[in-house]
Amino acid sequence: MLVLLTGLPSQADAQVLRGRLLDVDTDDPVVGGVVTLIDSLGNRVRTVVTGDDGAYLFSAIRPGQYLVEARRVGYRVWVDGPIVLDAGEEWESAFHLQAIPVPLDPVEVTAPATVYEAYLQRVGFYERQMSDFGHFITRDDIEIRAPERMTDLLHYIPGVQALPSGSGLGRAGIGFRGSRLSQGGACHPRVYIDGIVVIRGDARARGLDVQGFPDFAVEVRRTDPSMRGEIALDDFLVPEDVQGVEVYRRASEVPARFGGMSTETQCGVIAIWTRRGWQAQP
Repeated sequence: MLVLLTGLPSQADAQVLRGRLLDVDTDDPVVGGVVTLIDSLGNRVRTVVTGDDGAYLFSAIRPGQYLVEARRVGYRVWVDGPIVLDAGEEWESAFHLQAIPVPLDPVEVTAPATVYEAYLQRVGFYERQMSDFGHFITRDDIEIRAPERMTDLLHYIPGVQALPSGSGLGRAGIGFRGSRLSQGGACHPRVYIDGIVVIRGDARARGLDVQGFPDFAVEVRRTDPSMRGEIALDDFLVPEDVQGVEVYRRASEVPARFGGMSTETQCGVIAIWTRRGWQAQP
């Protein structure tokens, strides 16, 4: 809105139009506003930019009829007038501009994925993570928990327990509690490392074979850890080497990539993806 504050004769022969641009809500000066004087023929005869105080000044202009246009990024354009300037007349005015939101083009920020993240993407880790099945451990989780051993990393998952490895080295294997197939024994999950089975897993009770009969080779498995389902996971790798872990505690959770719901996965599956696995061929 244009407000006429004074209309005083000037000592000089020239006409002067001065004023300020102000924010209509805050009454603060509008800095960097562009003010244009438009004559009766539609010609833009003068343009000035407001300073820190929001002030503008047109001097030595001819007598006549003018429109005053004010614009600034973030404000609605305002045109007011006509203003009639007689010879030797000086006008002082104020424009109050209304702020408006300015739509900007969307800014997309991208960053190159690390080779490890690209590896997990390629093997489907993130896609499976979005499902409602399984427990997932990321590299961030590992760094926060700072576990010393793989079993330390996994034991916080409900239903997971550490099992003696039989190696005598204080290391442990992993078992899942609550399987109806375990018949009171430990249920040993199948373990994959970078897509390769390293522990076959089983659901047999101690002293029984896969058909539930007495297992006469149990003594062999007791003395030879490589023959047992609970081979020590801690013997394979350390948490520093791991990028991601997937834990499926029962066959109904196991994705098809790891065998789905089958007799081989009745005790569930642990899939571990290492920080060196990306170097392998797909």
